Amino acid sequence: MKILPPTLRESNRYLAISVTSEGDIPRRDLVNEILFCAATLLGDAGSSEMGIRLLSFEENKGIIQCRMDKVWETRAVLAIVTTTKGMRTRIKVLGVSGTVRGATEKYLLTQDINEPEPEIKRTQTIKECKMIIDVGTISGEVVNRNTNEIDLLSEDPHSLEILNRSNTRYFGITVFDIKDKEIDV
Repeated sequence: MKILPPTLRESNRYLAISVTSEGDIPRRDLVNEILFCAATLLGDAGSSEMGIRLLSFEENKGIIQCRMDKVWETRAVLAIVTTTKGMRTRIKVLGVSGTVRGATEKYLLTQDINEPEPEIKRTQTIKECKMIIDVGTISGEVVNRNTNEIDLLSEDPHSLEILNRSNTRYFGITVFDIKDKEIDV
């Protein structure tokens, strides 16, 4: 069988990604989760038309290949990946390029001034926290703190009303929530 000339082949796009997770994620687990989310969102036929392939993945950064007309569907699939092997996971698309070299040079080799996640100071203890979000400010006492999570007991009557309606006791804040937000210690 003859190989198709480049003019007749389908065009691909390459998405440079950054993966943030609670722990180390093996490449195979990430591929399985992406393909599972694609099949869940678009079905088997839709996910096979996308042509998703993880070309490289090192140090929580990688390149995903997809069909040129399926870039937005691929972004949607990456957005719904929330856990991998029980660990919370976020996949951020750094950029899209027409070649692997372009994606690597533009998005993976450049030094990102904005870190994907804020560095956590291990020696600092937080007693109270004030967080500014889109709907207002939430302040209160920190009840529990793990590596990437904070449980916040609010003092605000409006926030307490929201908690009571949802049958929860605390606001759960993660490093994903506090990126680019103001936190008073």
